Amino acid sequence: MGDNLNEKEVVARFALTLIGDAEVIGLGSGTTMMAFLDTVRCWEGRKGKTFIPSSEEIARKAREIGLKIADLEEFEYADITIDGADEIDRDLNLLKGGGGFLTREKILAASSRRYVIIADHTKLVEKLCSRKPLPVEVIRFGSSSTLRRIMERTGWVCRIREAGSSRYITDNGNYIIDLFPDRPLEKPHEVLRMIKEIPGVVEVGLFLSMADEAYVAFGDKVKGIRRGGGPQPGGNAVLIHQEKG
Repeated sequence: MGDNLNEKEVVARFALTLIGDAEVIGLGSGTTMMAFLDTVRCWEGRKGKTFIPSSEEIARKAREIGLKIADLEEFEYADITIDGADEIDRDLNLLKGGGGFLTREKILAASSRRYVIIADHTKLVEKLCSRKPLPVEVIRFGSSSTLRRIMERTGWVCRIREAGSSRYITDNGNYIIDLFPDRPLEKPHEVLRMIKEIPGVVEVGLFLSMADEAYVAFGDKVKGIRRGGGPQPGGNAVLIHQEKG
């Protein structure tokens, strides 16, 4: 299949072909998006485009390479948002938040005319939370009580995320609680609803029925996945691009 870093580069280069005449482009966060910005750095088509970053980290990188950036206060929507994911299931539902930017990413996704996911093949799973914990952003006030309520409601191991010797702080000034389900999620919509009802919860890293399409690198090939298709080789995933070697 090739290494994951190379696959990120392959799918990042392909993502440039999706932008077309879109004028306002949303930028998700994470390592795949960093690879995408590295390709944008040398892209002539970036001239005249406006980019909306979903995190301070991505905003700094965008400024560094000279992109024109804005926020959702200036635009009602993004024409297209390119984003990564921690996991992608066969129904094109996403697990996100490993980097801690889930709330802004979800707001941007919901404010996009076209929400596109790019990823390497390791992000494909049968069910969400197969390999990764479920991130939940919570306000700092009463966070211990919120943690206790989440644990009581789910019965799962839950931990407030740490960064070094202190607690991780999101761009919104909040904490992240990582939930460790005892098995992959059978009913993610029910899990989302159950956790969102808990006071103190800001957002949950389940992006359900939000992505319009996903493009996944398998070595030097990219397969497109649309809702209702399976992400595994075969299924309804279609080979649409192959790197020229």
